[in-house]
Amino acid sequence: MNKIEKYIKLLKEYNEHTNIYSKNAYDKLNFHIEDSQEIAKIIKNTKQTIIDIGSGSGLPSIIIAIENPNNKVIAVESKSRKTKFLSDCKEKLDLKNYTVITENINEYIHKEKPKADVVTAKAFGAYEKCYKLTLRIKKMGTRLIVPISANQKEKNTPEWENKVAFVINKKLNSYYQIKTF
Repeated sequence: MNKIEKYIKLLKEYNEHTNIYSKNAYDKLNFHIEDSQEIAKIIKNTKQTIIDIGSGSGLPSIIIAIENPNNKVIAVESKSRKTKFLSDCKEKLDLKNYTVITENINEYIHKEKPKADVVTAKAFGAYEKCYKLTLRIKKMGTRLIVPISANQKEKNTPEWENKVAFVINKKLNSYYQIKTF
């Protein structure tokens, strides 16, 4: 069993007693894994610091850590029931490049003043919210990567069209908004 298969097994086992991923969305889990793998490809497996805000069940942060062992991945999640799972995955998947932070992202930024090469946010909130948070942890060349559906792109792009690059994965019918600071 590879690490991604083991992650899926761990997620479903943990989810039996603590809800961190909708059981009604299990049919979409493979899509979310592939979507996270696409983000890992965009980031590339080089020495850089990735901060995933609102890490939830570990998508995309755990997948990035698995796919890109040269990345330092920091998962920031405020809900301890979710970070308990993330920490369990870190240990059971032997992810030495993965750090779990149980804290509100605003408090974490205020206290630690981290700097990221890449910021990811999947299902965290509106793009504007992610953008404003990234402004507080950016350095020269930081990239914000936010995956969105084709439908979301049609609804949300007008004011961002000239400010954000889009990468499309036609197989997944997904877009990735990428802003470089």
